[in-house]
Amino acid sequence: MTERTFRRDHWEAAQVAWKEGRFSDEWKPWRHEAAMRGIIYPPEGSRWDSWDDDDPSERAMLIRAIRETPNLLSRAIAARHSWAGVIAYVIRERDDWAAELARSERATESGERDPHEATVALKRIIERIAAS
Repeated sequence: MTERTFRRDHWEAAQVAWKEGRFSDEWKPWRHEAAMRGIIYPPEGSRWDSWDDDDPSERAMLIRAIRETPNLLSRAIAARHSWAGVIAYVIRERDDWAAELARSERATESGERDPHEATVALKRIIERIAAS
């Protein structure tokens, strides 16, 4: 792990930003995990943002990951040093899952794959998502 140090005034400013952002308790373990990787400031956005917005904020995208794919989010935080990097990692993984599912469905529909084989492939995808 890369060690990062911050001046006390940066740490205090980050704590104020988290408090002013009115983050719910569900953020606490993620906030701690991120701080251990050097991400001390909260993500951009407000508590009113939604992941269904045309251009969702970092905060909206992260709350979705917290609720839907927490294991994936944990891996993303462990692998990155910024909220933008974390989000890019999560999006890339989700896109890969969607592409794998689409390939599996196309192969089944075209007769290239036995329907039982497609069921097994879908089960693997679902297990990967559940593990996230």
